[in-house]
Amino acid sequence: MSKQDTIENAAINNSNEFVTLSQTAKDMLVNTITQQDRDDLFLRLYVQGASGGISFGMALDSRKSDDDHTCTIDNIDVAIDRISYPYLEGATVDYVEDQEGGKSGFQISSPNADLLASSGGAGCGSCTGGAGCC
Repeated sequence: MSKQDTIENAAINNSNEFVTLSQTAKDMLVNTITQQDRDDLFLRLYVQGASGGISFGMALDSRKSDDDHTCTIDNIDVAIDRISYPYLEGATVDYVEDQEGGKSGFQISSPNADLLASSGGAGCGSCTGGAGCC
């Protein structure tokens, strides 16, 4: 690895906050991570292929890659892989509770919906507690 590659990787891994977590999302994430009783877990955001194009996903993870973009928001570590980063930079993660008994869960929205639209995807995603999700 060249010196320039090392500098670029350091910039990737020490990024300022590149996503926003609502207070409700932060509270739910802290609660979920605490319930797991593990101190190595962090929030991973990613894009995934879907029948209609690309959608967002999230999970608790324990393995970081050298090319992940990482930041810490109120003691919550967040990582996005380099391929997903352009789609998720500036995204907002929220936790929405349906007061009428419907679905409650995490929602991800991104200002980069135009990138997703050109891929055939939508501008938001959700995680309602299914397999691999928070």
